[in-house]
Amino acid sequence: MLNTLKRLFSVPVESGETISYQKAIAALLMEVMLADHEIDPKEEIKVKEYLRSLSGLDEGIDELYLDARSGVDQANDLYQFTKVINDVASIEQKFLLLKGLWHVALADGDIDSYEDHRIRRISELLLMPHSEFIQAKIAVQKELTNNA
Repeated sequence: MLNTLKRLFSVPVESGETISYQKAIAALLMEVMLADHEIDPKEEIKVKEYLRSLSGLDEGIDELYLDARSGVDQANDLYQFTKVINDVASIEQKFLLLKGLWHVALADGDIDSYEDHRIRRISELLLMPHSEFIQAKIAVQKELTNNA
């Protein structure tokens, strides 16, 4: 699965963007982690794990994490991040991102209603059908059940 997720970062970033594709993904992962206003260490670890696996970086993850955190804190809405992704990502890459968001939400073993709502909103802004939102959630729940 990690190889498939790495394709999220394989999309070329156009020069002149103020928000890179990588930062947009990091910010959306962060949004889910912060949705319930509690930072569970397991969720933080999952966000950094995804950033590391998706970007291929061993160093600089903490910097990307802090940069994304700062961007989320200063953001007025999610559109600025989802627009960057919509401009370059395929449906498959967006679906993989949704799965990543669900993995972050489920890292602490519980889906908070705020996390569910945040992922639903991100899914809508990514122009994903509701069925894809549900399929991503079910797929991640099955993955976690099978790995338990």
